This record gives sequence, C-alpha cells and structure tokens, in this order.
Amino acid sequence: MGPLQFGQKIDEVAAALGEPVYSFDSANQWVQFTDLGVDTYYTGNDRTLAAVAFDACRGPQVLHTTTRLVGRLPSELTAWIESTAQSLKDMPPGLNGLRVGLNGEAGLPGLGLVMRCQQNGDYSRTRPVLVAREWAESSVDSWEGPIPRREWSFF
Repeated sequence: MGPLQFGQKIDEVAAALGEPVYSFDSANQWVQFTDLGVDTYYTGNDRTLAAVAFDACRGPQVLHTTTRLVGRLPSELTAWIESTAQSLKDMPPGLNGLRVGLNGEAGLPGLGLVMRCQQNGDYSRTRPVLVAREWAESSVDSWEGPIPRREWSFF
C-alpha cells in the first residue's frame, strides 16, 4: 500500500504519509489523514496499523494489478470482483472466494479487501478498505468483524 505496511505504529504511519496526526480516536482506534483522504485503523492492544480506507472522493488511487479500485461505480467492479474471487481458490480456509457482508458490500479476504461504498452526490462510489491478514477472515462482517464500527456507520 504505497509507503504503508501493516504493523506500523501510528507515528510511523504519519511519517510515511508525511502528514501529522492531529488526533487519535481511541474508542474507534482511528486516525484520519484528512489532506490525503486516508483513514487508518489500529489494533486495540499495541496500536499497530491493521486497516486502511481510501476516501472515494478525495483519496489516492489504489490499483490491484491494472484495476483502479477507488472512486468507481460499484457496478464497474462487479465482474472484476467475481473473477478475482474465483482465482483465490488456493488460499487458506476462510480466506478463499467472495464474501458479502450484512450491508451487501463485497469482500475478498484473500486479498484483505473490503469493497465499501461511499455516497458522492447522487451516486455511490467505491471506498476500498485494505486489512491485515489477521483481520481478513471476518473483515466483511460489520456486526462481529474487527473493523471499527465507525467505518461501518459513518460511510
């Protein structure tokens, strides 16, 4: 994910992104890098980076091979999500294939990807959330998964 690596501490993430931390929401384990359009989420105990969300309207572009993931109409990525899910057959149990969460958003645990949606005017646009391997298996589940509730309720 560019200069970010899962397991980095908050100050390491800030240094890698070149933007100071203005506030840390300890209840949601969340730091927002507003100027960049990036939200970062951290593990509860050691506060290391475990998820990164990219704002659909002003976040940086994220690619998987040649496919743009940020700010797209969800329907534009349907075929890509389905074909990619089929290619994840050799993953460890719990990480293969496609998952659909309670809110209808798709996830590919093998890639550590939850394809969220964010409202942009009259349209929803894609807001990918990339998660560390230890969060991947249950990351699509907004009810019991490790992604903080703030991500599910705010966007």
